Amino acid sequence: MTDRQTDRQTDNELVSGFVLDKRGHIQILDFLKAFSIITIVLMHLCQNYLKALPSIVITASSLGGTGVHIFFFSSGCGLYLSYLKHPTNFTEFMRKRFGKIYIPYILIVIISFFLPWMYMGSDRFAALLSHIFLFKMFVPKYEGSFGIQLWYLSTQFQFYFVFVLLCKIRDKLDARQFIVGSMIISLSWSCLVTVMGFGDERVLNSFFLQFLWEFCFGMEVAKLLKSGRKLEFKKWPLFIIAIIGISLEGLISLKFLSLKSLNDIPAFFGYISLAMWLYAVLGQDTKKAWKPICKYSYEWYLVHVLVFTTIFMIGFQGLGRQLVLGLIALIVSYVVAVGYWQLIHKVLKV
Repeated sequence: MTDRQTDRQTDNELVSGFVLDKRGHIQILDFLKAFSIITIVLMHLCQNYLKALPSIVITASSLGGTGVHIFFFSSGCGLYLSYLKHPTNFTEFMRKRFGKIYIPYILIVIISFFLPWMYMGSDRFAALLSHIFLFKMFVPKYEGSFGIQLWYLSTQFQFYFVFVLLCKIRDKLDARQFIVGSMIISLSWSCLVTVMGFGDERVLNSFFLQFLWEFCFGMEVAKLLKSGRKLEFKKWPLFIIAIIGISLEGLISLKFLSLKSLNDIPAFFGYISLAMWLYAVLGQDTKKAWKPICKYSYEWYLVHVLVFTTIFMIGFQGLGRQLVLGLIALIVSYVVAVGYWQLIHKVLKV
């Protein structure tokens, strides 16, 4: 067998999948989080700040928003894996979420509250309270206040409120019942919202039921891994699924808006397959690059819109100048995220 044939055979046998390492950690989940936060940040930068970009680039950047589907999947997987190791009750679970998720989030909202350009409404104090007491998830005008990306926190907290209940439900059902049941609920909710004419209303189209099947799918992957099994996939089938899924997502978004409620399915599988294919291609060789991004991903998600909005107050015109400013904003936002992580974990010891 020639060296070229050997290389081709090895390439075809490369797999990428979900495996628990000796520490009980899922390496690919770190990569998925890193990949997702990069695409989300780039999407917000392109669509809201780099106005001089060609329209086709701005439209294509919408793919980055699909990263939130991976966040919900990863959240379900990570939380349930932890629960299987150390079962907890609702009070203890929420106490941990309060310190790890709520406090860093609210601190950013409070900082944004004192920056006039982060909210233009006259009811600034009411908007602040909507975040502190978590009722913004039910009030459309506050859902995007102090940062368009903060809608995700509303949905995530909804999952936190029902997580322990979902764990109890999973104990009563088998894998197929759990996944199929959650998918039926998600599709029913999205169809109901669409039929009622609220398909573009964030508090409804991003209610946790919309993403329930992704979260539950993550839980099921965690349970499978905890049982000692692995989920492995060959590289090129992943690439094919990625092309098909992303193409369907784009087609539905551009040509068949009436099917928008069904778009999450091809979007999720197309995006995650692309990410897993990249993981298979890049592998451990780039671990030093994406590991830190994963580590600071939550903080980067929290601060990047604040940083972008503040820097782009300069208001440069022209594509060249905007691209330079965008690169600066991207770097600064990541540096701020790292500093914010240091503040939260080492200074405030949250």
